[in-house]
Amino acid sequence: MKYNLRRANEADYEFCYKLTKQNMYDLFCRHWGGWRDSEFRKGFIVDNIQIISAKDKVIGYFSYVINKDSLYIDNIQLASQFQGQGIGTKLLTDFLTQNQHTLIKLTTFEDNPAKHLYEKLGFKVVVRNGSTIKMEIAPNKSVQLIANASVE
Repeated sequence: MKYNLRRANEADYEFCYKLTKQNMYDLFCRHWGGWRDSEFRKGFIVDNIQIISAKDKVIGYFSYVINKDSLYIDNIQLASQFQGQGIGTKLLTDFLTQNQHTLIKLTTFEDNPAKHLYEKLGFKVVVRNGSTIKMEIAPNKSVQLIANASVE
């Protein structure tokens, strides 16, 4: 499915907050002891967030941070009715291709279903801290792995 991205603004806060809480609440409670409104507010930096739309409907958001030596994927959230349709895969594939010469990092939970997508696209676990894992993909690995994944 085709998607579009636009820069977030403060008016998108409510949508992003509700979507993240809906998608991640159980994982946050299980692993971090609960949901913290203040943590979400602190991390909502519009300059790092792009709103995802498809068929003229806002369906999610994608945020990443530019660091000196890497890019850090902070959050990818899609509305449940749009999950499993290849949008997340396409979004990440496009992002990895555009940034193929850069180290890309992310953090997730061991039992987050999205972990399988990250592994399929070539991310490797580099740090385990309980149920939280840090993953990364080395520069120039993403394009090769994406090509291999599309052949399967």
